[in-house]
Amino acid sequence: MKNKNSSKKVEKIALRFLTLFDEKLMEVIKDVLEKVLGEVAAGFIIEFLIFKVLKKDETYITFGEDAKIFSDALRDILGSGCVPIEKLIIEQLYLKFRLEFKEEKNYTFSDYKKELKRLLGEHGQS
Repeated sequence: MKNKNSSKKVEKIALRFLTLFDEKLMEVIKDVLEKVLGEVAAGFIIEFLIFKVLKKDETYITFGEDAKIFSDALRDILGSGCVPIEKLIIEQLYLKFRLEFKEEKNYTFSDYKKELKRLLGEHGQS
């Protein structure tokens, strides 16, 4: 059973983003986790990720600025199972911005995020 008070706290925090990129990334993370793991498990993971990413004095979600923190937190929860989920998140994020995803050998979640932000800058979408 979901803890409604805890979920409401996360919803309030999650509504404040620094950039459009962070907002879209959070939408994709939520969608992918719900499709792969189900709504309840996704809710708990998102709550953990948000509080892991937020620093004490921050009030905004900034996954886009430090993808390594997000990636490490996801790995803490899912172990090596996070790799295909991260790939799916990146693929869906490229689609969300209407850009073509090209898989690169040895790229990490952070590498793809940096490449996507570079492409968005070139297309005037950042």
